[in-house]
Amino acid sequence: MNIQNSMKKRVITVLDTDNLGTAARQFVKYHVGTLPVINAKGKLVGVLKLHDLLMLILPAFTNLMEHFDFVGDFGAMESIRPSREIVSKLVSEVMKSPVYVDDSCGLSRAFALLHHHNLTDLPVVDSDHHLIGIASRVDIGTAILKNWEIVSGD
Repeated sequence: MNIQNSMKKRVITVLDTDNLGTAARQFVKYHVGTLPVINAKGKLVGVLKLHDLLMLILPAFTNLMEHFDFVGDFGAMESIRPSREIVSKLVSEVMKSPVYVDDSCGLSRAFALLHHHNLTDLPVVDSDHHLIGIASRVDIGTAILKNWEIVSGD
């Protein structure tokens, strides 16, 4: 079985020319943790994670202490608003190089890539490098587990 049979075909994306304010709205509206970044031709050029945006406004605070266990509530930290400078940055300035697979990739290899790179989502591209889907750990894991039904006889 390959990744094409397990991926989501409706992918929420941002353009490399969008600003971070647009990306933030996508994260909130669609409740996703990863946004593949595409160019005007639909080709995958990067990945933006929710974590990347949060770290733009919280890095000093998160690096302040090694252990957070003793802090019961961070209070006002959760209502921090980014500066206009941060919101207006282009996605291309913050995005990371994508880890991705082509549409014929096997499920075991896809899961290994997720595990090795500590990812939750894996973009899927066609032979022309156009984004055609995205597969999560759950998508891939449940597709692999379908074979367990045959073994158990259920």
